[in-house]
Parts: sequence; C-alpha cells; structure tokens
Amino acid sequence: MRDIKLNKDALHRELVVAITAERDRLIAAQKASSEGVVSEESRSESDKDMRSTEASYLARGQAIRVEALEADRQRIASMKLRSFTSDDAIAMSALVTLETSHGEVIVFLAPAGGGVRLGPGGVVQVVTHASPLGRALLGAHEGDTVEVPKAGALEEIEIVEVA
Repeated sequence: MRDIKLNKDALHRELVVAITAERDRLIAAQKASSEGVVSEESRSESDKDMRSTEASYLARGQAIRVEALEADRQRIASMKLRSFTSDDAIAMSALVTLETSHGEVIVFLAPAGGGVRLGPGGVVQVVTHASPLGRALLGAHEGDTVEVPKAGALEEIEIVEVA
C-alpha cells in the first residue's frame, strides 16, 4: 500500500465533500419529514393517532443531526494540514500507515468524519480523536507500537509511517 501516492490536500477536500453531501442528503430528508408533519396524510384520525407527533419528532431529530454535520463540516474545513516527519508526534491531519493483525492500513486523523473512506478505492479510513485508535495514535511516533482495545483484548498496532 505504501506504493500508493496520497495527496493530503485532496483527501482533506474529499472529506469535506463527503460530509457536505451527507449533510445535504439529511437536509432533504428533514425537509420531507417537516412537510409530512403538516400534510393531510399525517392528520390525526383519533385521539390515539400519533402520526403527526411522530413525524415532528423525526423532523426534529434530523434537524439536530443536520446541525451536528454542519459543525463537523466546519471543523474539518478549518483543520490546518501539516506535514509530519518521522520525529514528529502524531496529531490532527496526520496520514498514518499502520501494520495491524489484518495487514497494512492507512488512516487520516481528523476532528470528525470517523469511518469515512477516502482516496482511490477507499484505501484511507478517517479516524477521530474520540475513537480508541485515534486516542492511541495521538502523541505516538513513527516506529511506536500502540495497543487498541478490540473484541475484549488489546491489539498491538505498529506505526509504520507518518506523513
């Protein structure tokens, strides 16, 4: 995997686009839910009919998620990208190649967007500081081995390269 040339700026832009697309998709769903609250089909037919109430709960939950995604998008967009040397401690915006029990993995540390796959064929996975792997990586260095809880045990992961 180390033969793949990855451009951190391009990965950063791709992550912003992915979060923006998710936010926009949810805005459309939230709008449809909000319209459903006042539609004739949601009108209560009896005192026990909760369709309108349920639709309003759904719309409100989606609106809250839209706000959270917009905050995530802004944090990602404003993240300063830095170049790392082999001597630097891992921090936000690091592109880290790891050797795990399942082979080589490349992760991109970002303030949000955990789990999003980036790059050609989704070869890079976004990891946040809130995840067990993200917490283990922050402050570590190239060549270190970190332990990450996995399925009730600790998995040792070697940090192969930091960029």
